[in-house]
Order: sequence, then C-alpha cells, then structure tokens
Amino acid sequence: MLEFLSNLFNTSDFPKRWYCGNWSEPLGWLHILSDGAIFGAYTAIPCVLAFFILRRKDVPFPRILWLFVAFIFACGFGHLIEAIIFWHPVYRLSGLVKLTTAVVSWATVIALVQIVPKVLTFPGLARLNQELRGEVEERRRVEHALRESEGKLASLLESERAARGDAEQANRLKDEFLSTVSHELRTPLHAILGYAQLLLQGKIEEDGVGEGLTVIERNAKLQAQIIEDLLDMSRIISGKVRLDVAAVDLVQVIEAAVATVKPAADAKGIRIQLVLDPRSSAVFGDSGRLQQVVWNLLTNAIKFTPKGGRVQVMLKRVNSHAEICVADNGQGIAPEILPYVFDRFRQGDATTTRQHGGLGLGLSIVKHLIELHGGTVSASSAGSSQGALFVVNLPIQPVHSFDPDPNSPRAMPQNVGSPPLSLEGVRVLVIDDEADSRNLLKRLLEQYDARVTLASSAEEALKLFGSERPDVILSDIGMPGRDGYDLIRDIRALRDAEGGNVPAAALTALARVEDRKRAMLAGFQGHITKPVDPGELVAVVATLTGRTGR
Repeated sequence: MLEFLSNLFNTSDFPKRWYCGNWSEPLGWLHILSDGAIFGAYTAIPCVLAFFILRRKDVPFPRILWLFVAFIFACGFGHLIEAIIFWHPVYRLSGLVKLTTAVVSWATVIALVQIVPKVLTFPGLARLNQELRGEVEERRRVEHALRESEGKLASLLESERAARGDAEQANRLKDEFLSTVSHELRTPLHAILGYAQLLLQGKIEEDGVGEGLTVIERNAKLQAQIIEDLLDMSRIISGKVRLDVAAVDLVQVIEAAVATVKPAADAKGIRIQLVLDPRSSAVFGDSGRLQQVVWNLLTNAIKFTPKGGRVQVMLKRVNSHAEICVADNGQGIAPEILPYVFDRFRQGDATTTRQHGGLGLGLSIVKHLIELHGGTVSASSAGSSQGALFVVNLPIQPVHSFDPDPNSPRAMPQNVGSPPLSLEGVRVLVIDDEADSRNLLKRLLEQYDARVTLASSAEEALKLFGSERPDVILSDIGMPGRDGYDLIRDIRALRDAEGGNVPAAALTALARVEDRKRAMLAGFQGHITKPVDPGELVAVVATLTGRTGR
C-alpha cells in the first residue's frame, strides 16, 4: 500500500510541465491560475450542496445530489493536479484522479437516467403556479367560509340567548299565571265553602240566609267565568273558535253589555255614558262574541276606575268601519306595559300586593275575537292615573240601512219571560259518579215534576235501563271503569224496541269543541257543560222529550 502511494507521487520518470513544450511564463501562469480558480469554484460548489443536503432532510433525490457533489469535487481536484504538474509531474496521481472522476461521472449519468423519467412526471412551473393559485384561492374561500360560519355561529348564539331569554320570560309568566289562577279560583271557592258550612251548621240567622246564598251564587258565577275565560283562550290557541255570523246591530250589543255591567258600576258609583250613532251599528259578526268583547272592555274599565269615576262608550262611523271607543278616567296604563297589554297572561301588577284580580286573559281574548271578525283593537294611555282608551274597529255591513225586527229574538242573553216548563211523568235516568252532582240534578229535575232514577256507574245504569226504561238519559262522561261514551254506545247497540233510540244528553265538565263533537258522534243528542244552569238543563230535557211549549 505504501509502495502504491509512493508510486503515485513519484515524479522521477516525468519532466515538469514547464519543460514539456515551448511554455512561455505568461501562458504557464494563465493555466496555473485558471486551474486554481476552477479548483476553488469546484470545491465551493460541492461544499454548498453538501451543506444544503445535510440541513434539508426532506430534499428529493439526495443520492443524485451527493453524486453531483463527488463529481464536481473530483473535477476541481483534477484541475488542481493540472496546476501542480507545472512543478511536480505527478501524472500517476493525475491519472487516478481522472479515473475517479470518470467513475463518479458515469455513476451520475446512470443515476440521472434513472431519475429523469420520474422528474418528467413532475408538474411544470406554470402548472405549479396554477395549482398554487388554486390552493391560495381555495384557502381564501375556506377562510371566507370560516368567517361566515363564525358570523352565523355568533348569530345562532345570539338567537339562542334571545330564545333562552324568551323561554325564561315565558316560564316566569307561566309561573305567575298558575299562581294567579290558583288565587283567582281559591278566592271565590273560599266564600262558597265558608257560607255553605255556616248554612249547614245553622249559624246564620234566618234573615242572613238570603245574603249567604247570594254570595255563594255570585262567587260560583265568578268561578264559572274564570273557567270560561280559560276555555276561550284554549280554543283561540288551538284555532277552534267558531263564529255564528249574522247581521248584528252594535247598538243593541253595546246596550246589552252595559246592562250586564251596570250593577258593578253602580256599586262603585261609576257613571257610564253612552254616545251611540245608530248609522254605524250594522256589521256582520257573532253577536254573542261581540257582546263578550264589549263586556270585557267595560269590565276592565270599571275594575281600574276609582269610585265616582266615569266610563264612556262611543259608537261612530269612521270611513268604512264602525268604531267602538271605551274610555275611562281611571288608573291608566304604564308606558312599559302598554305594548304588551293584549298579550296572554300579561298583567300590570302580578305581585301578591296587587289591588285588582283577574287572570290577564280578557284583553287577549278581545284582540283575538276582533281579529276573527276582520277588525282591529288598540289601546292608548297618557300614563299612570291618566285613564285609558280602547278602540275597536269593525268593517261595516255593506247595506244602506239596518232595521232589525224588534220582535225577533236576539243572540245575546235577554231577560224575557218564557212559558213555564213541566216534566211531569218524564222518567229521567241520571248517571254520575259524584254523589253531590247526582243529588243536585235529582232535586232540580224533581222541582219540575220529573221522575228521576240515579246511577253511579255505567254498569249500574245498564241494569236500571232494562227495568226502568227511562224517557231520557243524562250521563256524565268521565267516570271510573267505563265512561259515558261506552255507556251510550251500548245503549245505541240495542234495538229500538229495547230502548236503543232513547234520547240522551251528555252532562259533563269536558267543554271543548272536540269534546262536544265526540259526544255527538258517540250517540248523544245534547251536550250540557258543567256547572249547569237549571233553566238550560230543564229546557234540554224538555226538548229531548218533546215537552217544549207545554
């Protein structure tokens, strides 16, 4: 090995290059300096490449780059040997360097041949720029979509907060409403139970019995009105309100409503002033519902007007509408409450120290009923203690005059006389699981000379039906075991000779429109809602048995 290395640097067999040929000194130095410069450059280039390869671990095709490093360095070293030969003719070393350069060169060629097909599959610069622009555009689109999503998310969060606030408000109103319902139902019930117990215990003097019964009747009617308001609101919410539309005289509607509330106004010393234009009174609508609207507005005005106050009712024509105005000089409406005065369950004061009762449903019912008639209602007030004004607008009937027959019956309740009814000899089968209700119905019907048989269940009623063969059946619906629907179906399944066609009416606290419809479809010919009015009960029984007019 040492001999091989010694032979590489042995110069005894060769002359210096200066002596080979006719070298001038400038020409020799030109070659020497050029080879030195090439050696310097060919050394710097592979060093930079090597540094790049070592620092970039993800560089593609590192093997070919290392071959380039070796090839360039070998070429540079060859030029260095060429400069040295001018003084030291190491031709053997020069040959070895050239051999090494040749080997590295061909290795590079072979590597290039293998790599070039792969490199040719790479996209060109224009394609790369296009793809880059596409990626940039896609990134911008994604960022824009992200910003939009963030905006939508913020909007959804805001909506969720608003919805949660509304839900909390609704829940608070519901709790207040349930508390108010409990209070409003218990208050008249307290008077009813209290006076009933005093009467049962005989602790009221004879001259006080009438007063006690009057208190019981008044509070029972108040409780029935509260329940009716709840049922009206249920019908409104479910869209089950039906109007019996006909030509209506608003003057008569207003006068009837005023007559109803006049005792309450007189008790507080409140004057009711009527300013009615008969030319504006002709509309199409449901007279009963329109009277309910005016009654609610008047009741509301009287409730919030102090003693000695004034309530004014005006009816006038405004363009193609009839305008009903109910104004008072009472408590007024606070500005923060005014926008919500027609909302369900809204009350200006829902605290336990409030001065006025009620469920907060009356004005909401007014609004819905007027809208069903194609009209509008609005409220205004100058503020607390400044009174309030409610204005109802209804489209006027498109005729020139309205002159109803004064002898014709009206849809609204009238204090008119009627021939006395007699149920003498009528056999009535009453079915109710509540003993108090059964006994009350028995007393009411026996006052009109009816023969009443009582049953506490559907099974008992079917047994009595075969033996008593009643002329009419009054049955409760909700009963344990088998209900009133089952009972009437069993009876209607009988032959006519067995009593399958006996007249029957449902007497129940189920007062919805669908309850009435279900009762009729089951086989009842009538539907009476509890609490029952004695006159209505007797009239229904007389109608079913053909006793009307006697």
